[in-house]
Amino acid sequence: MISIEPDFGLQVLEDLKSTFLRKKDCDVIIYVGEEPNVEVVHAHSFILRMRSSYFDSALSPTWAEMKDGKFIFRKPNISKLVFQKILLFLYCGEIDIKPKDGTIALDYLIAADELNLDMSFIGYVQEFLIKHIMEFSSDPFEILQIIFEYDHLFYKLKYHYLKYICERPKLIFSSEKFLSLREDIIYTIFDQENLNIEEIKIWDRMIDWGIARNPSLIKKDINKWIKDDFIILKKSLNRLIPLIRYYDIFSKDYFDKISPYETILPEELSQDIFHFHVVPGYIPKFNEYKQRNRKRNQKRNYTSFNTRDDGELISV
Repeated sequence: MISIEPDFGLQVLEDLKSTFLRKKDCDVIIYVGEEPNVEVVHAHSFILRMRSSYFDSALSPTWAEMKDGKFIFRKPNISKLVFQKILLFLYCGEIDIKPKDGTIALDYLIAADELNLDMSFIGYVQEFLIKHIMEFSSDPFEILQIIFEYDHLFYKLKYHYLKYICERPKLIFSSEKFLSLREDIIYTIFDQENLNIEEIKIWDRMIDWGIARNPSLIKKDINKWIKDDFIILKKSLNRLIPLIRYYDIFSKDYFDKISPYETILPEELSQDIFHFHVVPGYIPKFNEYKQRNRKRNQKRNYTSFNTRDDGELISV
């Protein structure tokens, strides 16, 4: 048996790449994208069927659409750019992806999963993105939505991107796009132990998000709210309210920003927080509201507070 020298193997790959680029003798016509932006991609059926079990089934005589001796294939949910990258990998094993591509890189993985490409390929690309996560140039909100939508595929990337977001919370907390995030995404972010932002700011954005979901509350002065308004807000924030670390909020912030909305809190919790802020040395009953592991923000110590003569709590 004669083995192929490495240089010959590289030449084979170059020839396959040349075949891909020249599109000579193609017998597959692929329509990609949605109307009115449908584009055409050409390929060779023997390459597609050999390299992907998905195409092996899709291009079989039983399933494939034929016209003038050519296979007709439609993929409206994949863009031409992404499909070209997938074909380049199928033809010659070349992965043309850059971290700065942002969501295109994620679309690349989604398409690879759908087309049943080798899982080692998907794993390699995901590890590459994790390594270069700080170079992502796309909108963090779009990235979050894609990662959460395809949780089964991006579970490792999800973990690392959440860590990245928690270290740089202004990326999302300072944007109005925060108000359009899905509840499950906000829940997951609020639930992170290393979310590096003051707790009162998390509360503020939670209230903003809840109000934004209810048109009847938008631009309505809270001093004019009726009981039903608070019930509406409480219902919208039901899953998020328990995630706030209330004992990690300073007294002034509590009375200025939380007290006006305290009827949305469970009554027992509300009473306990009140006692915590007015009774020196009071130990909270709700131990689940422990401090986050912030790197730069000031931490609270439940036992390190005294009162001034006027009753105001001060840290010591």
